[in-house]
Amino acid sequence: MQKHKITGILGKSATDKAFTLEHLNTLFEGKKGSLKSFLLDQKSIAGIGNVYAQDILFRAGLHPNRKISTLSKQEISGLYDAILETLNQSIKLGGAAFERDFYGNRGGFTAADFLVGYKQGKPCPECGTTIEKVKTGSTSSYVCPSCQK
Repeated sequence: MQKHKITGILGKSATDKAFTLEHLNTLFEGKKGSLKSFLLDQKSIAGIGNVYAQDILFRAGLHPNRKISTLSKQEISGLYDAILETLNQSIKLGGAAFERDFYGNRGGFTAADFLVGYKQGKPCPECGTTIEKVKTGSTSSYVCPSCQK
């Protein structure tokens, strides 16, 4: 059976049972680029968009410009947990508010559910430091400069 020309190039979904910590470790082998760029690359991991990447990286305590090659096994494990926690929270709420399901219903994961994403100038939910907007490749990211060094 031939794969679809678009979906055939996607990486595993982070919600797929085959997306394990071992799989993530394998994906990182030999990679040198920035962490956020990797997370947004749908050929690596399908389903992580800019909205989710903000809070995934915050939960993991990792700066979006961090180079993959500098991550420890413990940090990769924390990142794996943060990916699952963030995406499962959104799934539980029916997906992002700007998305629609097969029946046309909007998701319930709104900006109010974001931890740091799009909250420039607001206090960090963990330490109270002001959230900053930083340039990360072709996108911007919202980070806590204290929690995400």
